[in-house]
Amino acid sequence: MYLPQLNPYAFKIGPFGVHWYGIFMVMAILGGGYYLLERARQDGEDVDSLSNTVLWTVLWGVVGARVVFVLANDPQWIWTDPVQILKVWQGGLAIDGALGFGLLAFWIQLRHRPLLFNYIMDWAVPGIALGIFMVRIGNVFDHQVLGRMTELGFGRWPEQLWGSFIGIFLILRYFWIQRYRTPPPGYQFWSAMFYYAILRGFIGETTRDNPVYIWHYINPHWGIGFTTLMQLFTPPILIFTGLMMRRTWRASSQHLPELFRKRPEPAVPSGRLNTRPGKRIVQLTGVVSIIGGILFQVVLHVPLIAGYLVGAGLVFELFTLGWDSRYQAVQSTPPEGFEPTGETYCNPGRDKWVSVWQHGIRRIYVATDPPPSNPASPIS
Repeated sequence: MYLPQLNPYAFKIGPFGVHWYGIFMVMAILGGGYYLLERARQDGEDVDSLSNTVLWTVLWGVVGARVVFVLANDPQWIWTDPVQILKVWQGGLAIDGALGFGLLAFWIQLRHRPLLFNYIMDWAVPGIALGIFMVRIGNVFDHQVLGRMTELGFGRWPEQLWGSFIGIFLILRYFWIQRYRTPPPGYQFWSAMFYYAILRGFIGETTRDNPVYIWHYINPHWGIGFTTLMQLFTPPILIFTGLMMRRTWRASSQHLPELFRKRPEPAVPSGRLNTRPGKRIVQLTGVVSIIGGILFQVVLHVPLIAGYLVGAGLVFELFTLGWDSRYQAVQSTPPEGFEPTGETYCNPGRDKWVSVWQHGIRRIYVATDPPPSNPASPIS
């Protein structure tokens, strides 16, 4: 949607202006970084060292976001105005580039610790999803990521809200999987990228006002078009992420026990674990979303965005109900033929522990009581 009455700048310092989407991006980075580092702390990792890893990854993510934006939108800057490429404060970042460069930066720094790399990528999903949810709302202020005009009576497609909804979907899916499934390390990240590519490439890009390439089809009545640059890249992205999803399950059945034996001793939480970073992030996001929705209605008088944000906030708050029961369908004893992978987790809010047992690519939770002497990270 295009709302010309909105000012893209939250404030200005001399010639430099701070965009709303930049503020939302920083908030998402802080929230995602908090979750990732808390999960690592619970797992006994060196948080100081990991903080440096995260910092370098964020910096390379910003570089990648700018590079991909320039290549996709204004490649002529490279030979006509190279200085313009550095003016990030004027807007113009692409989340696809941030994900690609960030993943590469993580891999370079953690390539000698494949188990930690897989865990880190999983723990990064809430931060990525939070960024998608919040930055797309920031794009409303910046008049970016516009939908195509239609003849259906409502003007443009509300493309920013659809992009923001993808972030909501990824956040809820991440924590839902932790509650009802037994995925191996790495699966959460690759599956999130798989579904992101589907939702954005086949739905979001169809109604987004972007240039079309190769197959030029635009329907002005419905406000849809094919094929944008992102749609051209969607099939190979789906193939790659789909193969990586499959590989995590196959590799876990062969290598996880060996990797856990080589892993440093994790920290042992004392008593019942009360630190639940996931619940805190979801609840705080819900509160901020509701407050933002109220402000959009009272101050800016935009009921569509106000209703969307309030509704999203209520969904986040309702989702945290029953959060302490993190694991479902926990078996009392492992079935015949199953072997332990070495993964042991605390069930937050309870005095019970669960361990992961595996037969081929099938994985299950088994009750472990009393707690083992060296439990691994609690899922929260």
